Amino acid sequence: MLKVLPQITVLMLFLCFGSALKAQDFDIACRTSRPFCSDASQELTIPNTIGDLDGLGEVGCLNTTPNPTWFFIRIDEPGELVFDIQQWVDGNENSTLDRGERQLDVDFVAWGPFPTSFVSCDILSRGCDNNADGENIRPAECVNNVDDPLYYIENRDNTNIVDCSYARTPEDDIFTETFTIPDAESGEYYIVLITNFANESGVIQLVQTNLDETNAGTTDCSILEPGVGQDVAVCGPSEFPVTIEGRFPDAIAYRWERANTGTTSFTPVPGPEGDVPFLEVNSPGVYQLIGYSDLARTVEVGRDDLVVLDVSNAVVSVGYSIAEESFAGSYTITAEVEATDEVAAANFENFEYRLDRDLGNGFIEFRPFQSSPVFSDVPPGDYFIVARYANCPDSEQRSDVIMILGYPKYFTPNGDGFHDTWSLINIEDQSSAQIYIFDRFGKLLKQLRPGGPGWDGTYNGRNMPSSDYWFRVEFNEPRDPNRRRRVFAGNFSLIR
Repeated sequence: MLKVLPQITVLMLFLCFGSALKAQDFDIACRTSRPFCSDASQELTIPNTIGDLDGLGEVGCLNTTPNPTWFFIRIDEPGELVFDIQQWVDGNENSTLDRGERQLDVDFVAWGPFPTSFVSCDILSRGCDNNADGENIRPAECVNNVDDPLYYIENRDNTNIVDCSYARTPEDDIFTETFTIPDAESGEYYIVLITNFANESGVIQLVQTNLDETNAGTTDCSILEPGVGQDVAVCGPSEFPVTIEGRFPDAIAYRWERANTGTTSFTPVPGPEGDVPFLEVNSPGVYQLIGYSDLARTVEVGRDDLVVLDVSNAVVSVGYSIAEESFAGSYTITAEVEATDEVAAANFENFEYRLDRDLGNGFIEFRPFQSSPVFSDVPPGDYFIVARYANCPDSEQRSDVIMILGYPKYFTPNGDGFHDTWSLINIEDQSSAQIYIFDRFGKLLKQLRPGGPGWDGTYNGRNMPSSDYWFRVEFNEPRDPNRRRRVFAGNFSLIR
């Protein structure tokens, strides 16, 4: 059964829907849609709309659209998203549906995906095309997802309607509608229209119900902040153009301005693309969005800017520091990045770091890229750090080789080619170092030459037994800028 508004006929709605005035209202409504998200940290509510029983006429599976409220969501993590939509009279204004509070009928239609939230309603399909011939796209062909849950999921409507649902009559006492996006991708936008058939003041809440499930997508709550959002890092010219956008409460008209990076000399972006709140950017710069509450652009209600920067050459050099002195056993290496003046001036700081190690056959990845410049619990050996701007391989630079002094905890002189001799790690560059090996009674067994072949586990041609042995080394501390002379002693195991 179709819902019928009191004192209005379906014919009147159809005629009103087709008028130029209604088309203009539809377009303005899309421009003022509000950002929405639902994640584990918050469940938002927004006020519903009253006083517009005419609405927008027949749209999708809804034969009436009284008191339309518009909002949009942006996808963060890709996957399936399933939402419950509810509407109620929030008597105590706590944005929570409490016992005893009266629920209101809620119907909806959703469209997507789009590359931006700012869409003209002309591109929102108002009907369905079940035979996919591109002609006679009619609301009458659209299906209520309650009657066929797979209709929109399988895109049998052949339009950009992504879901649509209604309770057949207000007397059905169905106060929760389910909205599904089956295969959302990161960065996509979806537009949602929710009606208020009861024409009573209340709130609308959209809650994602599958957040804890495998392959669940998520919404991006950063869109709740007014303005243009975060700066944009572009990895090389091939990644242009990029689309930027912003929003301000109560703004229905916009203007973009541009300045060179590091300056505030803004000039208007020419053409119609400069008059909408999203912009296809083809070059680095500072982009400022101004919002107005009137179409004549005389009353400003918001202004914000962001930087679009090519970071493919962001890293000039990579240095490092080591917290511990030699022979500490494990070490803390901290990467130090020198960025270009342009990157530093723009406060672009999203660098990431990888630690590579030489295991005898060349350097391989030892620690994968991480956002922290600190690598803890690093054993002795040869390393270098690779630093780059986040997710930009073109910006990668590496440090000089990091040689950390240390010693093996054991060796196995059995002739198999593995750990057959014992020597200090990375002592070969200290020609003045003195290295002595003793048995457990303090008897000198061997004096080693830095960079030499090491100890083979013998004394006067005889194999020494499996046991613990001691060493003493005199060396210049490489961590000390004055290379002071140090003495270190430790023990290791001979295993046969």
